[in-house]
Amino acid sequence: MGQITHELVLEVLDGCGASALQEASTLGFARLVGPTELVLSTSDLDAVRGLRRVVAASTSLTVPARRPRELLETSVQQRFGELLEDVRRQRPRIRFHGLRLEAAGSDTPDMRRLASALAELAEVPFASDGDLVVRVRRGAPSGTWQLLLRTTPRPLSTRAWRTVDYPGAVNATIAATVLDQLQVGAEDSLLDMTCGSGTFLVEQLHDVAPARAVGVDLNADAIDAAREHQRVARRKGKVDWLVGDVLDVDLEPGFTRLVTNPPWGTLHGDHETNEELLAALLGRAAELAAPQARLGVLTHEITRMQQVLETAPAGWRPVGEHRFFQKGHHPRLFLLERG
Repeated sequence: MGQITHELVLEVLDGCGASALQEASTLGFARLVGPTELVLSTSDLDAVRGLRRVVAASTSLTVPARRPRELLETSVQQRFGELLEDVRRQRPRIRFHGLRLEAAGSDTPDMRRLASALAELAEVPFASDGDLVVRVRRGAPSGTWQLLLRTTPRPLSTRAWRTVDYPGAVNATIAATVLDQLQVGAEDSLLDMTCGSGTFLVEQLHDVAPARAVGVDLNADAIDAAREHQRVARRKGKVDWLVGDVLDVDLEPGFTRLVTNPPWGTLHGDHETNEELLAALLGRAAELAAPQARLGVLTHEITRMQQVLETAPAGWRPVGEHRFFQKGHHPRLFLLERG
């Protein structure tokens, strides 16, 4: 019996697509179909759960149909049942507790009948907060509808190791993409200047553990959360977590990679002082950086960051900008190199 090929739709944040494409291509044939969506053909459904630059993965079924009620036909239900069995055969096994239907017009009689039929087929109740998520949408080409069955109870971007709900934590798929841009290797020394609950450094340990890794934050609760996250993630690699102000904490210089996601005025910090903070962080980064070091500044304070860069502070040279879009927020990564 040959291997089953799974046709998946991968949801990504705008700005993470190129990194997600490179990652997904290790599992099969992948291509971008838009800034927030990829398609992937793979025989390894289990490995899809390890994708770290993807928000969510769904198996897909495209059906020739003019209206949603045709999705209730027996042949369609049988094919959906096959998708469901594929998802349930993943290792380790996954259990779902309720089915949630996401669709335009989800409260119409046809959609409610479809939701009830799919829930009965899955042997779980129909629930507005269900973890077996089925999306229904018009397909391409026209004259088709598409059923998308999410392969996991929680989105892939919801990291299991994030056990502490620390406010203001950077989205994990964005963090993974930022680290791709920094190109951190095993020989590098990596400093997170404002580490919060540790997302950047824990994400890095999932790829390559750098020779030296240090995370600094003013808030002792943040450092406690970062230590807990590293413990739960069970990733090899030593990280020195330090409580203090990175602007004056005692650190041995020579970092080849530095990253910061400084406060930007919604949950932490305030807008009025952030230009001064950005300039101070760049100056301190220069003191701690090795020659030709690379620095990544992820910030929503785009205008203020551009104003700081006009003076080319501390010898940092801008080498690129990378835009992200997430739920109404538009953070930007500024990539800088040390001369």
